[in-house]
Amino acid sequence: MAKLLLVDDDSGTLAWMAEALEGAAYDVRTVRGGGAALELLRTWTPDLILADFLMPEMDGFAFNRLVQSRERVPVMLVSVVNKPAEAILRGVAGYVRKPVTAAELRAAVERVLGAVEGVTLLVVDDDADIRACYRLILEPRFTVIEAEDGRAALDLLSREPVALAIVDVHMPVMNGVELIRAMREDARFCTIPVVVQTSDRAAARAPVWTDLHVAQTILKDEFLDWLMTQIDAHLAPAPPREAERAWPAVSR
Repeated sequence: MAKLLLVDDDSGTLAWMAEALEGAAYDVRTVRGGGAALELLRTWTPDLILADFLMPEMDGFAFNRLVQSRERVPVMLVSVVNKPAEAILRGVAGYVRKPVTAAELRAAVERVLGAVEGVTLLVVDDDADIRACYRLILEPRFTVIEAEDGRAALDLLSREPVALAIVDVHMPVMNGVELIRAMREDARFCTIPVVVQTSDRAAARAPVWTDLHVAQTILKDEFLDWLMTQIDAHLAPAPPREAERAWPAVSR
């Protein structure tokens, strides 16, 4: 029987999640807040932690980093906050957006517990040096597959399960806008989170990204720098309550 730890500062939410998951034959424990969870982990190791993102002591990303620095227990975030792309790159094992049904929650838990392979990221850029840079930074923490344009990316997506796509804007054959629009119109790819990375500040501010439900648009240099800090943070233990470096959003 898999052991689950539920972490939330709201007692009503904890009670609802516990009822939903205990019915699926899990051994469930609940705690209110990240600090209490970290204390419990000193004496008990679950198979999976489900945590809220917005908690008073620390947010979900800071909590995940502290857990990984100590126990390496997978953490799934359950939250009203829409940050699935950032969660993947910060090493979170799963992300469920509230509101969620009991069946959806159980299915998400089963996916994470049943995962035997690592997370695959798709990098789409016509610059081979940029693709090589992403691969150097992201592997071996992630499996990285590459495409030089949108058409090649769609071909890869049809053959490889991908957790996140990192997409350039200006590319030959099929550009970033055309690729993401094609993804959103295809039931197989429409829910894949997309991060748009570009050296074109004007393109990064374009309103089309909102229409295409892009998780974030980021300038390439800032994104690469941010990724480096995340890899460093993953390798080095985190002192308690250390602030997480902000996701490098482009102001529109």
